[in-house]
Amino acid sequence: MATADELFQQALVAHQTGDHNGAEARYRRLLDVIPDHASSLTNLGSIVAKRGDTGEAEQLYRRAVAANPDQLDTRFNLGNLYRRLGRHKDAAGEYEEVLRLAPNAPQVIVNLGLAVSDLGDWPRAVECFARAATVAPDLPDALLLLGDALARCGQFDQSVLAFREAVARFPDVARGHQNLGLQLAATGQAEDAIAAFERAVAIEPGFAEAHNALGLAFDTLGRTDDAQRAYREATRLKPDRAHAWANLGTSLAQEGLSGEANDALRRSLALDPNALTHGTLLATLVQSADLTPEQIRDEHFAWAEQHANALAPTEPPHKRGSDAPGRIRLGYVFGEFRSRAARAFLEALLTHHDRTRFHVTVYAGTLHRDDATDRMRKLADTWKPVARHSDERLAQTIRADEIDVLVDLNGHTSGNRLLAFARKPAATQITLFGYPATTGLRAMDFRVTDATTDPPGAEALYTEKLLRLPDLGWVYVPPADVPNPNPLPAAGRRSFTFGCLNHPGKLSEPCVSAWAAILKAVPKSRLVLLAGQSVASAEVLAARFTKLGVASDRLELVYRLPAADYFEAYQPIDLALDPFPYNGGVTTCDALWMGVPVLTVAGRDARGRQGVSILNALGLPEFVADTPEQLVTLAATWADQRESLADLRGTIRDIVNQSAVTAVAPYVKHLEAAYRGV
Repeated sequence: MATADELFQQALVAHQTGDHNGAEARYRRLLDVIPDHASSLTNLGSIVAKRGDTGEAEQLYRRAVAANPDQLDTRFNLGNLYRRLGRHKDAAGEYEEVLRLAPNAPQVIVNLGLAVSDLGDWPRAVECFARAATVAPDLPDALLLLGDALARCGQFDQSVLAFREAVARFPDVARGHQNLGLQLAATGQAEDAIAAFERAVAIEPGFAEAHNALGLAFDTLGRTDDAQRAYREATRLKPDRAHAWANLGTSLAQEGLSGEANDALRRSLALDPNALTHGTLLATLVQSADLTPEQIRDEHFAWAEQHANALAPTEPPHKRGSDAPGRIRLGYVFGEFRSRAARAFLEALLTHHDRTRFHVTVYAGTLHRDDATDRMRKLADTWKPVARHSDERLAQTIRADEIDVLVDLNGHTSGNRLLAFARKPAATQITLFGYPATTGLRAMDFRVTDATTDPPGAEALYTEKLLRLPDLGWVYVPPADVPNPNPLPAAGRRSFTFGCLNHPGKLSEPCVSAWAAILKAVPKSRLVLLAGQSVASAEVLAARFTKLGVASDRLELVYRLPAADYFEAYQPIDLALDPFPYNGGVTTCDALWMGVPVLTVAGRDARGRQGVSILNALGLPEFVADTPEQLVTLAATWADQRESLADLRGTIRDIVNQSAVTAVAPYVKHLEAAYRGV
C-alpha cells in the first residue's frame, strides 16, 4: 500500500501532467488519511476552483491555512479566489499576509495593487506597482499597471513617464506601446500617440485593440480615411469587438455615409447593447429620409425603455411651489461643446439671465479650457466640472444642489448626459437647443420649441410636454470678426452657384435627387457642398450626383473648414439650399448672416421645420417650398431674379440683426417665463 508521501507524489505528477481527475482522486484519498495535509488541501483547492466550485475551494484553502498558516501558496491562491469572487478587501488581506512573510514577492505585490485598485484606492495601487517595478525590473506588467494607476490619480505626466520607461525597458512588448499611446492621446498628444500605436501594430499586427486606438487618434487629427482603415482592420481581426464597430459607425456617420454607418452601429449593438452606441445610432437615424416621424419617435422610445427609464427613482425630488422664497435654482448640463454656436448660445444665456430671480449652476462636461469657457465660468453663479463624473455621481451632485429646473443642451448628440437626467435628479427637467427629436425619456418633462417648428399635433412625437416660446425655440448669436456680405457673385456672370455647408450626413437621397434636378433646371449652375474630412466619402457623394446625370465639374466639394475659412466659403454662393428632411439650424443662420438667402422645404416634424421657423421669423416666406418639386421651381425662379437677390444680399444681415432670430435679451426673458411657469 502506498505511503502518504508516495500518494502525494502520484497526485502531484497527475496534477502537473493535466490529469486533474486522477489528481483529485489521489488528493482526496490522502486527505481521508491525513485531513490536515496542507499541500494536498491547497492543490485540491486549485483544481476545484478551476472548475468553478468556488465555495469548496475556499473551504479547502482555509483548512490548509489552519493547518499551516505560513504556507504562502495557499494564501496567494485564496487571495486570487477572493479577487475572482469580487471580495477585494478579503483578497488584499491575504496578499498582505503573504507579503508579511515574503516582502519582495513581485507577483503578490502586483496582485495586492490590483485588489486595492478594485477597491478604488488608486494612491495605494501606485505604491504597490511602483514597489513591484523596483523589486522586479524585468516584470513588464508592473510598469504598465503603474502608468494606468498614475493616470487614475490624475498624475498624467508621471503616467506618460512610466509608460515611456516601460517601452524603453521592454521595446518588443506591444502592449507597452499601446498603453503609452492611449495616455498620449488622452493628454492631447495625438501625433505621438499615433507613432506609439503604429509601433504596437508593427510588433503585433494582429493587435486589434491597437488598430482601434490608432483609428481614434487619426480621427482626432482629422485623418478620417486613415481612421476608417484602422477601424476596419480592427473589426477584421476581431469581428466581435463592439467598440471598433461603434467607432467605425460613428466615423462613417460623420462623413455622411449613413447607411453603412447604421449597419456598423447595429452590429456593435448586437455585440454590446449599450446606451452610448445606441444614442449614436439615434443621432444618425434622425438624418434618414427612410423613417417617418413616428418611426423616429419609436426608435427614441425604445432607447429609453432599454437603457434609461428603469433608472428613475421611486421618489423624485419635490417640486417647490411658485411662491417658495429665494431664487429659482437653474442648472445647465452639457458635454463637450459641439460648435462655436453652442458655446455662444450658452454664453448668451449666462449673460442675460436675471440673477435676482435665478441662481445658475453650470455642470460642464468639457475637459477643454479656453477663453470662451473661462468667460462662461465667470458668468455662472456656480461652475462644476463634471466630465469625469459617472452619470450616477452627476445625478447625486445635482440632487444635492437641490436644482429646481435642470436643462439639457445636448439631446442625443455626442457627450450627452441623458442617463443622469434619467435618474431624475431635479423636480423639473427640460431639453433645449439643437436636437430635433424627443429624448425618449419619461424623466424629461419639457422640450423648448416654437409653434412653427412644432405646430399643434406635434405632441404625439414626444415624451416631453412642449414649451412653445413666442418667437423661436432658440436664438442665434452672430459670430464676430467675419467678412461682410460680398456683392452677388452671379451679378456679373452667366453661371449661378448654389451651395450647402451643412453636415454631409443630412444629404438624404430625396434631397440629392431634388438638388440634381435644380442643377439640370438652371443651365450653367454649380453646387458647392461640404464633404467632411474623407476623400473616399467625398468621392461617394460626387458619384451620387453623377448617377443622377450631373457632371462632376458642376460640383465643388470643400472639406471641413476652420471658422474663418468656413464663413468665407459662403462668398462664392448665390443661393443656399437647406437639406431635408433634416434642415440646418445654425448653418442656415450662418448663410443668412453672410447675405446668402436659403431655400428650404417644409417638413412634417421638427427635423424639417427649422428652416421654415427661421425664414418666417425674418419675413422671408417666399424662400419656403412645400414639396421637393416646388423647391426645384423656386430655385430656378430665384436664379432668374438676380437683381432681387443682389438687393437682398446687401440688406439681409440687417434683417437678421433686427429680428427675433438674434434678439437674445427678449429670448431669455421668454425662456425665464417658461422656466417660472413650470
